[in-house]
Amino acid sequence: MKILYLDDDAINRLIVSEKVAGKYEIDAVETTTQFFDLLDQNTYNIFLIDINLNNSDIDGFGVLEKIKERNLPKETFYIAHTNYFGENWKKRCLDNGFDFYLPKPFVMSVFDEYIHK
Repeated sequence: MKILYLDDDAINRLIVSEKVAGKYEIDAVETTTQFFDLLDQNTYNIFLIDINLNNSDIDGFGVLEKIKERNLPKETFYIAHTNYFGENWKKRCLDNGFDFYLPKPFVMSVFDEYIHK
């Protein structure tokens, strides 16, 4: 499975990339421009998207909306990965079209459990 991960924080990108290494293929990017450039060139099964993107004119919800306009396969996973946590944020993420809500810090066992259920 191949992941496209968008997060404006370099440390988060490094942590997630190291945790999934060897199990998943991952492209981790900082900007929405990089994200959509890679999406135009590659096929991904999983989109892991930070909600609060400080370096962008759109947030993770806007990114998700643009991805879904592309009518990708139903088997594609859309995962919100954010510092915002709690039931209200989980509900907001799921109500806005994400398949799964994964608060930071990244926990590999939770990620795996969702992907393989």
